[in-house]
Amino acid sequence: MHLSIVIPTLHRLETAQLLASRVRGLLPALDVEAIIVTPAAHALPETDAHLHYLRDRGRGVYAAYNQGLRAASGEYVWFLGDDDYPLEGAAELCALLPAGAADVVVAPVVFSSGRLYRPPRGLLALQFFNWCQQGVIYRRSVLNRYKFYRRLNIEADHYVNIRIRADRSVKTLFIDTPVCLFGVHGVSAREKDAGFGSVQFPLARRTLGRGTFVLFQALICLGRRIKGRPAGLNS
Repeated sequence: MHLSIVIPTLHRLETAQLLASRVRGLLPALDVEAIIVTPAAHALPETDAHLHYLRDRGRGVYAAYNQGLRAASGEYVWFLGDDDYPLEGAAELCALLPAGAADVVVAPVVFSSGRLYRPPRGLLALQFFNWCQQGVIYRRSVLNRYKFYRRLNIEADHYVNIRIRADRSVKTLFIDTPVCLFGVHGVSAREKDAGFGSVQFPLARRTLGRGTFVLFQALICLGRRIKGRPAGLNS
């Protein structure tokens, strides 16, 4: 199995099924399975060789991701929301994943507002600007070493991505082709995770070199000063 896609959904089971079909259609050269995690009260549809259903335990989206990850059998895993839409550029994965040259493939996404979001490549920038989850395809064995930090409700993927990027044994490949249209109406697009704020400094100290960490501290202080300026002082 080349790729497992994990799609948590609350009330859009049919939409998740359509997304699974969309990915398989874009990647005809790959063996793709879809794992849909849903708390649907009614009986779940019957599982087949390429479409599996798991009952969500109601512990949040990252718990659903981890639940899907445990059930996955693909060499790589891709996480999608039920308000996302895989783009034609995802077809590039047909050549990349079977070659196995990368442990993590990181791609741009297009926000539903129309803006193109390019993921930061440097570890310092990644401390502030996360990779968009829908643009990241992980080797399953790598993600199994890290998983999503259960203490974090919104930015658990940010924590994982920083650790993975800092791991020199992990081969990360950045591509220029957008692979997904990202629905920007989710919680992660509107709110910051206070839990991530509490671990950000120790995580930066752990993953950045000494000089870069000093720069990180300076940028944090500068950002706090800017946010603390009285209204109207923009010049």
